[in-house]
Amino acid sequence: MKKLLIAAALMAALTTAAAAQNSRLPQASLDREVDVRVPARAAVLGNPPRQHAPTEPSYCKPCLFYAGDFDSNASDANGLANEFDVTISSGAAVYAPFIVPKGKTWRVLGLFTDNFMSTQTLDPATSPYEIRKGIPAAGGSGGKLVCHGTLPATAIPTGLMGFGFNVYAVSVKGIRKCWLKEGKYWASVVPFCTNPNDSDCTNGWRSFETNDDGAMANHVGKPEPANMSFFNSVFFGATWSPSSNFQSSSRFSDGVIGTHKP
Repeated sequence: MKKLLIAAALMAALTTAAAAQNSRLPQASLDREVDVRVPARAAVLGNPPRQHAPTEPSYCKPCLFYAGDFDSNASDANGLANEFDVTISSGAAVYAPFIVPKGKTWRVLGLFTDNFMSTQTLDPATSPYEIRKGIPAAGGSGGKLVCHGTLPATAIPTGLMGFGFNVYAVSVKGIRKCWLKEGKYWASVVPFCTNPNDSDCTNGWRSFETNDDGAMANHVGKPEPANMSFFNSVFFGATWSPSSNFQSSSRFSDGVIGTHKP
């Protein structure tokens, strides 16, 4: 009888633990979402280095700016929630900075963000995009909206991976009437997976914008300013919050497609 009681108590404890694990709240930071702890990080990441000379990504042509590849060897390799889906129902967006060089004017034709995604699925296959300027250093405000809209989006395999996720460049093209003079701007492109009839979307689909801390391989244009990204998400309680309030990433991987005047 005593053995039966002990067995029943053990089963109850295991059931409670499993239920707690399954009901765990979604995390904004990817390492916390997958519960990565140093020194297990390297085993979880394990992304092979690119085996070619530095070059702009094939999905960034003509390429005005690319922050650089995710680097799995960086000590703080990570990703931050960048998504609108069944799980994060009110959305989350990363705004990463880029610089239009002095004396230049850019005509923006497309934008992209590199994201760790559960699957390649985008449903609907459209994404909102924004370019902003003048976000205060302390956050709290989104500054001035310069260019924005919603366009058809594609999720392009980058060949990179980490934390058990593949990295996809979520790209929108066909941006019109978006001219940027010299200065600092912030951009976002948010992947969507909200279709309640799509099993990919309803089976825990998540997306996290990759950081590019480390080597910043294949970057194009002026380096992305460090520690100047912002995170905006009602779900995670962030109102134009410096991304450093959620993780130690200093830069995030995104890009600008277009042409420029001399």
